[in-house]
Amino acid sequence: MDFCFTTDQQDLIDAAKDFFDGENTLERMRSISKGQKVESLWPQFAELGLLGIMALESDGGMEQPLVLMAAIAEAAGYSGLPEPFVEVAGITVPISSSPEKLISGSSKLAVLSELRQYIDHNLVNGTKVKSIDPLRNLVKVEGIGSDKANYHGAVLSAAQLIGLSQRMIDISVDYAKDRHQFSKPIGSFQAIKHHLANVYTQIEFSRPIIQLAAINGGINVHIAKVTAIDTAMMAAETAIQVHGGMGYTYEVDLHLFMKRAWSLCGEWGDRNYHMKKIEQYVLQGDAKLGPGNTFN
Repeated sequence: MDFCFTTDQQDLIDAAKDFFDGENTLERMRSISKGQKVESLWPQFAELGLLGIMALESDGGMEQPLVLMAAIAEAAGYSGLPEPFVEVAGITVPISSSPEKLISGSSKLAVLSELRQYIDHNLVNGTKVKSIDPLRNLVKVEGIGSDKANYHGAVLSAAQLIGLSQRMIDISVDYAKDRHQFSKPIGSFQAIKHHLANVYTQIEFSRPIIQLAAINGGINVHIAKVTAIDTAMMAAETAIQVHGGMGYTYEVDLHLFMKRAWSLCGEWGDRNYHMKKIEQYVLQGDAKLGPGNTFN
């Protein structure tokens, strides 16, 4: 199976990543976490056409597949983007019968689902709750989601987790270069190298699993979410270890991405939910198992 993007698609992914990283700076994220007002990026999402990535061309969108949206969701995760952009562009717009207002940025809506009880307060009305993620203001809601919404939600949350994992490791690599012990950077120590390399390898193996889930759906969606959760937890634990006692503190930027990863691990189905689905699939009599069926 070919997971390569076309030149135009890769240009779109790169442009989105550059925009996210350039606009959602660490300083902006720090300001949000302190409760300070910052300029919303929503008008720019609309101006750049990012909200219409998956909308039909007849509705003014780009009509791109879920696998491309997953790559952009990964970029959003890497930057720690606090706005519910992935939620609207990747879940609400594709199932909306009239997405014009969503694409223009004049309206924001969320899709309710039993797999995700906490939603950004800008999208729905509900009971305010305190989140472990300091960059998002969430409300509690109840509802039943469609199969398509749950499918998109699981894939895109998994993609964001991979982006967050990569960011946590990149932060840790930079720290390991700067932090010295015994007159040497700790990154030169073999134990540190092996821990970071293990996570990097896990990230690289996880990405095609998520791409496969985006393309084929089915059982691959559950495998992708479990894989992404395990990768993110591994990345967070390793990053904390590399930072030592500083890993848990507010002063270290790591916590902004670590807490987002922890929260996303429970959205659109937690690990227990998706593992139960995999168990049911494996134990049924006609399940197609083995490496020969993985990428069919």
